[in-house]
Amino acid sequence: MGPDAPWSRRFVGWLRERFPPVVYTILVVLFHGSAVLVAHAFGGGDRLALAAVVVVWLFFLHLRIFDEHKDYAEDIVAYPGRLLSRGVVTLPLLARVGAVAIVVQAVLAALLGRWAFLAWAAAALFSVAMRYEFGVGRWLNRHIVLYAVTHNPVVAGLAVFLYAAAGARWDWAYLWYVGVASLGSLAFEFGRKTRRSEEEHAGVPSYTTELGQGPARALLGATYVATWGCVSGLFYALGVRDPWPVVLGLAVVLPGLLTVPGHQPAKRVELGASLVLLVSFLVCGTVAWGVSWSP
Repeated sequence: MGPDAPWSRRFVGWLRERFPPVVYTILVVLFHGSAVLVAHAFGGGDRLALAAVVVVWLFFLHLRIFDEHKDYAEDIVAYPGRLLSRGVVTLPLLARVGAVAIVVQAVLAALLGRWAFLAWAAAALFSVAMRYEFGVGRWLNRHIVLYAVTHNPVVAGLAVFLYAAAGARWDWAYLWYVGVASLGSLAFEFGRKTRRSEEEHAGVPSYTTELGQGPARALLGATYVATWGCVSGLFYALGVRDPWPVVLGLAVVLPGLLTVPGHQPAKRVELGASLVLLVSFLVCGTVAWGVSWSP
């Protein structure tokens, strides 16, 4: 496929390469479903708010497009075979798609109610600040862990948006779920850039190149343990009593913990991190559903 192909075909090719629709749909459905079930368990929400699925999916899409703009100069050198690097897809094309995605999000979020729109707007404004790296991009790029941590709150914003979209009365215990989503996504970020020495890409920073093998894997393991703590806290807040919060929390993070030690290949570490994120959504939603429907 070349730059003369129809724009729609070129964009679909880019999607498959940089934003696999099936993978992101599974992620968003589990994120939305678990957030809504937890919201119902805590605040008695009365809406399924399927439009929120579209909002979050498009939100992740515009985040990816923002990243393509931020990382373009580095990616054309490190990944010359990508469609964007080869000029098959262009930044102006992605910018137009991103603008449409944001407008659609705004309309759908407004239809979900005032609080949902305000939560979405706060997350969207934060994403714009992320796009410009808070005005300190050069400095942040020299501190890869801080970079990840400062960008992570956007996930918390989306979790709050999903709660509001469900029409639930606010309950501060929901912050346990916000912690699960935030720390699970942070662990995923750490996991996808934890590599063996022979797997590193020249010119592409990773946590293992910046911190070293031991500290990077220790950081990843600590993030899993923190996720475990939030999952356990959420289950306890939902009324699930000992020892089940601890046992279920461990079941969530076990796939990740098993891939931390030793000389694990990058693909296995990334798979473990992905499973922690997806399983945490699945288990949290299932437990919240059980609590809501228990006699």
